[in-house]
Amino acid sequence: MITVNQLHPLFFGEIVGADLTAEPTEELRRTVEDAMAQHAVCVVRQGPITDEQHIRFARLFGPLELPPGYGSRPTSGRMAPELFFAGNLDLDGNIKPFTPANRDVAKGAERFHADSSFNPLPSKWSMLRGVECPPSEAGGDTLFVDLRAAYDDLADEMKARIEPMIGIHDFWKGREYAGLEVTEDMRARMMVPPVEHPLVRTMPNGRKAVFVGGHCTGVVGMSESEGHDFVEALYAHVTQPQYVHRHQWREGDIVIWENRCALHAATSLKTDRYRRDMRRATVNESGPEIDAYEYRRRMEAAG
Repeated sequence: MITVNQLHPLFFGEIVGADLTAEPTEELRRTVEDAMAQHAVCVVRQGPITDEQHIRFARLFGPLELPPGYGSRPTSGRMAPELFFAGNLDLDGNIKPFTPANRDVAKGAERFHADSSFNPLPSKWSMLRGVECPPSEAGGDTLFVDLRAAYDDLADEMKARIEPMIGIHDFWKGREYAGLEVTEDMRARMMVPPVEHPLVRTMPNGRKAVFVGGHCTGVVGMSESEGHDFVEALYAHVTQPQYVHRHQWREGDIVIWENRCALHAATSLKTDRYRRDMRRATVNESGPEIDAYEYRRRMEAAG
């Protein structure tokens, strides 16, 4: 029997009793969809599973967004090429040395953000799995924010003001604001033009969310400085402690979050004594199963 518990006063569900090693059932799919509609973020308490079982589970809910360069990634490497990696290991599985914060692209993930909001593909969910998890006292917890509850608490005047606004999501500008020294070479190696999303997102169940985060750097129709100040004020509102839940990882956990109405932020590791191996499947609302950069290239080529 699958049960769902709420771990935070506002959101964050715990799904217990699901067996992801078995062939997925309609009951599993429906239970997870319902839990996500209610809680926006859920942890599936699950023992270790394979990459293939992780991918099979993710595909129940939509097409995958594939990692950049998917077509050229080895199929016999340390992990399945359909998954994104987060952690402190290199390609050979060894612990990487620390990188100074101003030169660490991943450091931007310590600001609250929605995965792939800088891409044109319509992102739905992320599913992050703990393969190797250091003890919580070593760092590596993940923080989550409920953007629906934050929207609910806005003054009516502010809700009306932001309803028609369009946010600008710019990966490299967001990294600059997070303190990274962005070079032209970095931009050339990973070309990510800005994209636009409404500042207010409406979920399928009708709940609204204020859609800002680390990749949202401005507002269409405002100057760069004015737009940045405006979205930063909203960011300060949505990241207040009452909207935040801290997840302490257990091996085998799969945490699913709604990229349309929840933000997340990494917490840094305090030591390199421990291995951290985290693998993520990203599920889109619709579209082809493709990496976002190839999708953008095809769109540009089509005019």
